[in-house]
Amino acid sequence: MKRGIIFDLDGTLWDSSEGVAASWQETLEKQFDIEKVITADMIQGVMGKSMYEISDILFSEFKMKTRRELLSCCCERENEYIRNHGGVLMDGLEEVLTQLRESGYHLSIVSNCQAGYIEAFLEYHKLEKYFDDFESFGRTGREKGRNIRLVMERNQLEQAVYVGDVQGDYYAAVKAGVPFIHAENGYGSIQEEVPGITSLYQLQKVVEDVFAAEKHAWCKTMEKISSFTIDHIKLEPGIYVSRKDYVGNEVITTFDLRMTSPNDEPVMNTAEIHTIEHLAATYLRNDPAYGEKTIYFGPMGCRTGFYLLLAGDYESKDIVKLITDLFEFIRDYDGEVPGASPKDCGNYLDMNLHMAKYLANRYLEHTLYKMDEKHLIYPE
Repeated sequence: MKRGIIFDLDGTLWDSSEGVAASWQETLEKQFDIEKVITADMIQGVMGKSMYEISDILFSEFKMKTRRELLSCCCERENEYIRNHGGVLMDGLEEVLTQLRESGYHLSIVSNCQAGYIEAFLEYHKLEKYFDDFESFGRTGREKGRNIRLVMERNQLEQAVYVGDVQGDYYAAVKAGVPFIHAENGYGSIQEEVPGITSLYQLQKVVEDVFAAEKHAWCKTMEKISSFTIDHIKLEPGIYVSRKDYVGNEVITTFDLRMTSPNDEPVMNTAEIHTIEHLAATYLRNDPAYGEKTIYFGPMGCRTGFYLLLAGDYESKDIVKLITDLFEFIRDYDGEVPGASPKDCGNYLDMNLHMAKYLANRYLEHTLYKMDEKHLIYPE
């Protein structure tokens, strides 16, 4: 299973707020002659929001066109500053990234930042080798939740978690349909009760716990397959339609050929089951009427019968003659069992023709020759 950890950047992997604030204030003063104080606290307060939202908050006193112009210039200068000065990495970042990679996790970054910001972070701190992918608002114009899904889909992640530090990160994870882990040493708090870490060194253990809990929850919500909904206490030997599946316009009918009473009579041993399987598969695939319609014949795991899959829409009564002829063939068979050789079979010594013939006769005498409606339809 391909599992991924998707990180927010600011407040989760590093703190660049001092440098970002300085570069923005310098840009405003030198390029626009605007005296406006931009502090690290102000930057931290808007981290996690999209770039347009940030400009609307920090430059609210200006008209929309001016806000966007200021934003563009500030972001351009910010990327340049980051490429030259970097930021403050969270404690143990590279060591933890190394451990996560060695454990087989796919690592990526999704941030609401401008294009070029993640690249500058990776380039300055030489962290490119740890990350498989990244995405940002600046590159796609999409909000964070959609970008998380985008990264998951293009990397074919079967299980993923998002690690972030502010409420918006949690909302993005919910929208993307992935679990969320709160980096509690970041810029914000989370209203909901979620797993959290106070140090990156705790991350791998928490991720593993989250994935295990997610798998357990998924298993609990799985519906029973149809064969597990049958009352096996009432079930007797017979021929039953187990299910019908549709492949395009074609129907595949699965039959339950029940040979012993479940949880009442002794189950069949593997040697005679194996022998019946070889003989039945050979007979069915050579039958002039059903040969091309036979998809599969094989034993049940509980060893109380066999499954037969036929191409076509059938009812149990339709194949009573076929199954009777089949088990008469097995009862009367003498000679070498087809495919019972080391070249043809992976367990050729596990065969018992004598017991296979006995069980075939028993099925004929007790069930097939006395077939009635009760033994063609599953009990209620």
